[in-house]
Amino acid sequence: MDNQPCKHAVRNPSGLKNIFAMTVLCSLFLVCTLRGKDDYAVLYVPAIVFSCFCAAVLLWSLYRALQKPIDLCLQGDALLLNGAAITPEQIKVIMIRRDSVHPIIGIKPYGARIVPVRMCFRYVNEEEQGFADIADWAKRNNVNVDYGFFFRWI
Repeated sequence: MDNQPCKHAVRNPSGLKNIFAMTVLCSLFLVCTLRGKDDYAVLYVPAIVFSCFCAAVLLWSLYRALQKPIDLCLQGDALLLNGAAITPEQIKVIMIRRDSVHPIIGIKPYGARIVPVRMCFRYVNEEEQGFADIADWAKRNNVNVDYGFFFRWI
């Protein structure tokens, strides 16, 4: 592949595991709080705070899952994602997780312990071509590619 820019439609990972887990936790805390009105009044405040946190994570995951696809543009010296240019010097490793129906790509910058949520995506269509293009871009720009599990927040 030459240095021509190429575009791929990408979207946020679905987050179905997060959505399911937060729905279960919110339901459990709601049921426990409504059933135990007289018992352990001191635990109401932490339970309500944790329930609100779970509800916020649930809403955020739903919002991200329902967003429209965006373009990933692989240029010669930069990668454009979410309107932000990411240079090879900023990237520690590009991580590809193939353990689901739609494999997830995460770009881990230097100084980060986990992949930032804004740098995590999956291809909408033509996944294999997308993987080949990003691997070729990484090779041309001396960026490591790791095929394994990685953490992302929400």
